[in-house]
Amino acid sequence: MNGSQIILHAFSPDQLVDLFRPMMEDLVRNLLSEKEEKLLSPAEACKLFKPAISKTTLASWTKQGLINEHRIGGRVYYRQSEIIEKSKTLNKYRNKY
Repeated sequence: MNGSQIILHAFSPDQLVDLFRPMMEDLVRNLLSEKEEKLLSPAEACKLFKPAISKTTLASWTKQGLINEHRIGGRVYYRQSEIIEKSKTLNKYRNKY
C-alpha cells in the first residue's frame, strides 16, 4: 500500500462520520463567520460615502484596485468593513460612520 492511498472500505459509516465531523464543523464555522460580515450592493456601497459617489466611480475605483469587489452567483458585492476602511484613504470622500 502506498502511503498516500486511503482505503475507505476499512471504515464503517459511523467511523467516517466521526472522522470528517471536526473538519466539516470547522468549515461551517468559518462560512458562518464570513456571512456575519455585511455585504453591500454597489448602490448601498455608494451611499456609505459623504458625499455619495456614483456607481461609475465605484466601478472605476474597483478597476484601479482601490476597492475590492466580491462576486457571488454573478452579482457584485462589497464588504462594509472594507468600504469603511478604504474610505479612510480617499481624502475627498469620507464614510458616514
